[in-house]
Amino acid sequence: MELRQIHAARLTPLVRSTIVQSLSRNGAPPSGRPRLSLKVMAKSRRSLDRSFIASLSHGLAILEAAADSNEDVSLGELAKRVGFKKTSTWRLAHTLVELGYLHQDSRTRNFRPAPRVLALGYAYFDGLDLKQLSLPFLRELSARYDETVNLAVRNGDELIYIERISTSQIVTINLHVGSRLPLYCTSLGRALISEMSDSWLQEYVQRIAADPKARKYVQGGAKRIRQVLQETRDRGYALNDEELVRGLRAVASPIRDRTSQIVAAACISVPSSRAELSDLRRVFAPDLISTAAKISLALGYHPKESGRDTAMIAT
Repeated sequence: MELRQIHAARLTPLVRSTIVQSLSRNGAPPSGRPRLSLKVMAKSRRSLDRSFIASLSHGLAILEAAADSNEDVSLGELAKRVGFKKTSTWRLAHTLVELGYLHQDSRTRNFRPAPRVLALGYAYFDGLDLKQLSLPFLRELSARYDETVNLAVRNGDELIYIERISTSQIVTINLHVGSRLPLYCTSLGRALISEMSDSWLQEYVQRIAADPKARKYVQGGAKRIRQVLQETRDRGYALNDEELVRGLRAVASPIRDRTSQIVAAACISVPSSRAELSDLRRVFAPDLISTAAKISLALGYHPKESGRDTAMIAT
């Protein structure tokens, strides 16, 4: 995936939220044309706080303006966006080039973000845990459908709920943060183990073979569990059709980290009285996949340029 495509989805929020906001301490999420607001903010801060460094905020405004563009930006366009004179804009941009945060095309002389910008965002996200990063996305997903949304990680042969956003719509079931469930009969579990190696799967099947509830999944060479895991890989999501709790259906999608490994999974649980399997596939799954992809992106995952995740992130 090219840097331009990466920063279109990742760099702008990283630069805005993790750098600009943390330095300015204004607490308001940037929107619209943040370049001009930064300049105004620098002036107002300077009169109130002698510790505020206006030149630093100017440099960040240049960096933010470059990251905000889908194309390389000329010096004149940069100056226009941030509201500075071209001479000042040139000195700031040149400094960022020298420091490795901007790249200047040798032919067109236009600017674009350089790979070093990614380190700024990673430094921030490395300080956040999975739950902190995921929670805003999960709350938004739950609010859109007024349905329960869960986040889980794998622990041995079980999954553990690390976040659960419940609604009044859910079928009565005693699940909460810290609850453990089997992997084989849950959509979350299937999403979590969908890309495990064949040797791991063989050993796992042997370990659960003594469980009477797992019998139908492991008999015949574990044909059923292999089939559902293959479907999960093909579709990007796993389904559960009242296999865990009667009256409850669920769809789950995996979440990846910067190494492309599946580290968690998110799911939407829906009472069967309100949603058929076709509804989960048609309505809930695409939105869930998009949400999982955005969380993965925040964790540093780089989707393949032509892959499904890239398209889903843009939705």
